[in-house]
Amino acid sequence: MKTLIYFASLILAISIGNAQSSSNSKVSISYSNDEPGEKNYKVNISISNTDDIYSLNASFPSAKTEKLKRFLKDHLDTKMTKNGTMSTWNYVTKGEMGYTIKLKKGKLNVLLNKEHISVDLVENLIDMFSDLKDIVKE
Repeated sequence: MKTLIYFASLILAISIGNAQSSSNSKVSISYSNDEPGEKNYKVNISISNTDDIYSLNASFPSAKTEKLKRFLKDHLDTKMTKNGTMSTWNYVTKGEMGYTIKLKKGKLNVLLNKEHISVDLVENLIDMFSDLKDIVKE
């Protein structure tokens, strides 16, 4: 039953995350697996999508961090920089920050400035972020 509620909430979050409306959309999803005989874990995802900014903050089992890092390296054109335990991808266009993605053990923070990147890139990135749910939930 928890899985069904999780997927229904996730579908709602993705739809709102993909909406290109003139309003501010905010969605928070929390999921924990406490089924007997299965490994316990918690996933929290918060998405905010306005006309100008898209942000995503997620916390997930820290064991998924390396798999998520490989996924981001494979799907982002920008070069990753490392500062201690944090991996960062920054995309700058015409001197303005287009997006910043920060990944550290068990945490992901994304900030897209829609005013400084193309609509196609925004849509591609939001679609990519919707695929992350499979990685952090596995």
